[in-house]
Amino acid sequence: MRALKLAISPAALCFWAICLCVGYSIVSSNASRVVAFKQENKFGYAKTSFPLHMKRWDEALFALLAARAKSEMAEFLKNAEQDANAKPIEGEWKPFTEAVSYLEQFRTPSLVSYLEVATVTQGDARPTTGFRTVNFDQNARKELALADIVDGATDRSKTLDALANYARADLKEQTGEEEESDALLDLTKPDLGVYERFTLCPSTKMGKAAGLTIHFPPALEGPYAGSDFHVTIPYTVFAKYLKPGMKQLFSGEPRATPVSLQDSES
Repeated sequence: MRALKLAISPAALCFWAICLCVGYSIVSSNASRVVAFKQENKFGYAKTSFPLHMKRWDEALFALLAARAKSEMAEFLKNAEQDANAKPIEGEWKPFTEAVSYLEQFRTPSLVSYLEVATVTQGDARPTTGFRTVNFDQNARKELALADIVDGATDRSKTLDALANYARADLKEQTGEEEESDALLDLTKPDLGVYERFTLCPSTKMGKAAGLTIHFPPALEGPYAGSDFHVTIPYTVFAKYLKPGMKQLFSGEPRATPVSLQDSES
């Protein structure tokens, strides 16, 4: 009984609260750890960072992306060297830099989606940020393209028109525009290059996807300069275009806001 009283005394409760906070801090720290690959020469520097859990949970995907990253970093540095050699030597050479990271967007036992964020600076030029996406079938050990999910995944098809119309209305609301500007029409044009940049969206129904999130990287110029956008298109918008084998994947309502650049920088 005395031991029980000691365990629930104010001092003991304070001690356990501190332990919980420390434990949470350790878990959070581990969750934020990354596996990084770096390459550099006198012309540039490149780094690709992967979440530690990708290496642990998505081994096949990690191996694929790590090999791709090493090849692309080497090509980036080669281009930096070629650019340096092609220019006359005037003052100090400013090296090229590239930083790539991955943000998880969706996960089930068989499927996972990541947003790849690449920030590149070429000498004196302003930094640019680009997006790519990875949707990976763990069982088949292969990446999924939009054409694996819906029929008609081609430029200006009815499928892409449906996606574009929803994205345009959503972005119009996000930006507060009263009219559909030329910039908005161009940003959301029904081209595969735009809508291939998708990730699966978590659903209120466990193990399901609620739709596709389209990721728009920040532009250097124009009315949307510096702003990245993420539009989740509910599966009901494109349900009639789903391939037969994909219909069972989608159900429910969107459950989480897409991870964006602001989240990656915090």
